[in-house]
Amino acid sequence: MTIKAVLFDLDDTLYGDFKSCDKLGLMAAGEYLSKEIGIDAKKAADAMNNGRELLRKHCPYEPEMHNRTLFAKWGLEAIGVNPFKYAQNMNDIYWNTVIDNMVIHNGVEKLLTELKNANIPVGICTNMLADVQMKKLCKLGLEDICGILISSEDAGRDKPHAPIFDLACKKLNVSPKQTLMVGDSIKHDIKGALDFNMQAMWLNWKGEAIPELDKPFYVADNFEHAAKQIHTLCDL
Repeated sequence: MTIKAVLFDLDDTLYGDFKSCDKLGLMAAGEYLSKEIGIDAKKAADAMNNGRELLRKHCPYEPEMHNRTLFAKWGLEAIGVNPFKYAQNMNDIYWNTVIDNMVIHNGVEKLLTELKNANIPVGICTNMLADVQMKKLCKLGLEDICGILISSEDAGRDKPHAPIFDLACKKLNVSPKQTLMVGDSIKHDIKGALDFNMQAMWLNWKGEAIPELDKPFYVADNFEHAAKQIHTLCDL
């Protein structure tokens, strides 16, 4: 079946790598708090990261689990620091640092432009808050070619759960069977899409063993390899 629409994850799919950007963001937020109140910068960064874990245990798969202001708030409260003056600033510094350190993958802009020119509907289907992801797409220079953004904040639930995939198909006006989901996470992107009767392509950046799932899926080891397969699947 010819693919009629393509959905892309954002973090670690269109740019990389998020883990390194995240560490830099936490360090920058910790250094800010150190200057403000004299706390050890690493302790402050670790507190913010601990806030992430506390929040995710409290509300797994809910969009607010991505809110860095809440990471800082929960983390500072846990070490006895009043977060009122600092949590929002830590959020802003964290995200500014992450966004400044993103590196777009080779071939992303070319493929998105080709899909747009071919009138293939495209969407960014991502677990994150909408405002943050829009800032990332603008920084990457993709805002005019990435199609629509479907965040878990829009859908009210993270991947791999169905609501975000359902909303994406409705916004693109395509059936799941005619839609390809491209992403780096087997759990969130690939299994989630397959369970919703989409087709899926795994970006296996690290050359990991390919897992056996209930349904077949495509595999690419870099974005340019993915682009070649997408060309074929979309009859470009």
